[in-house]
Amino acid sequence: MNQTIYDLVEQKEFGKVKDLLTEMHPKDISTIIADLPEHVQGLVFRLLPKDLAVSVFENFDTSFQEELLQNLKSHEVISILNEMAPDDRTRLFEELPAGVVTKYLAMLTESERKIAYALLGYEEYTAGRLMTTDFLELREDYTISRAIEAIRATAPKKEAIYYGYVISKERELIGVISLRTLISSNPDDTVGELMNTSVICVGTDTPQEDVAAVMAHYDLAAVPVVDTEDRLVGIITHDDIIDVITEEDTEDIHLMGAVTTTDRSFWELTIWDSVKRRLGWLVLLIFLASFSTSILAMYENVLASVVALSFFIPLLIDTGGNAGTQSAAITIRALATGELKEQDRLEVVGKEVVSSLILGLMVGVVGGFLSYFICGDPSISLAVGVSMVAVVLLASVTGTVLPIIAVALNIDPAVMSGPFITTIVDITGLVTYFYIAKWILNLT
Repeated sequence: MNQTIYDLVEQKEFGKVKDLLTEMHPKDISTIIADLPEHVQGLVFRLLPKDLAVSVFENFDTSFQEELLQNLKSHEVISILNEMAPDDRTRLFEELPAGVVTKYLAMLTESERKIAYALLGYEEYTAGRLMTTDFLELREDYTISRAIEAIRATAPKKEAIYYGYVISKERELIGVISLRTLISSNPDDTVGELMNTSVICVGTDTPQEDVAAVMAHYDLAAVPVVDTEDRLVGIITHDDIIDVITEEDTEDIHLMGAVTTTDRSFWELTIWDSVKRRLGWLVLLIFLASFSTSILAMYENVLASVVALSFFIPLLIDTGGNAGTQSAAITIRALATGELKEQDRLEVVGKEVVSSLILGLMVGVVGGFLSYFICGDPSISLAVGVSMVAVVLLASVTGTVLPIIAVALNIDPAVMSGPFITTIVDITGLVTYFYIAKWILNLT
């Protein structure tokens, strides 16, 4: 399709380009335009009807939005910025330099500028920054027929109309009514008679991760946002929450792999950007891993006395690293989903001690037999087997406790996983192994 569009542009068949694009979904159009050569991107975008152009623009990455705005004429920029959904516009302004934001704010109408300033005034990563002010508001004394008329009149300018939010004269949120209820009820009934007064809502300062948890728990398509005086100021829709979940999952995956997270896409990163994202973590892990080298040097006499002990070091530290990573993954996921509460922490650690002890005994038996077949020395195989029990127990508890400690310190628990856990377990596992080996083999 990209090649077809490009060929038509080169042939100056602009009418055909417009006809092709207007039949497509805005997301697909944004992908096509972003993949076109730079010299035709702006031209193709200008062929779109105004309403479609705004929807397509909202689907571009923020970096592409910034570039496109620089290449558009002033009146085109004004039109797009004023027609954008408030939450999408806020997301764009967050990524732009302060001077550019000031310039674009001046292009907004007075009402849109007021909304933009209000949303930008909330803390980052909160419901206030995430919400849109384009919601359907109703009064409790409206009849159903009047409410439906209000929806017809305002729906084109609203981001979502799944629910009507019922507010008082002081703009306090007092109820919610679904579109299904409105269209299936008696026209003479009032909104107040049919509305649900048990409204699930969040505050403007609620962290976006908590908003996602609320919407997932109650299976909501949208959630209202209220200020400190319970006045309705906006709503957050499911598409914005999907973006949040994607961002949070991406950040966690990067942290679990010891990579600094970024808002830029994979193809936007240069080679040097990729190096910088990973170098700091690798250097830190090198310093931590150097303790393992020091431990080996410390127990040089033990290794010299029984060289066969060195054969099983990779087996032990790999098993410990795997066990620790398993426990960390389970714990981090339970923390992320809210299954693991603060009051449950001691119980979780106790449960992990028991389960890891059972796992350690089973794995220790396997490791002991393997080491016996390799070296034929029952004393060494006993040392390996007992060490494996201790290492699995220690690694599993470490993998459980460190994410819990991270949460208590307001650190993302995803940091305490992957390479970090493995390195910590390597250090403690080696000390445990040599201590147990010295004890069983009567070494000095």
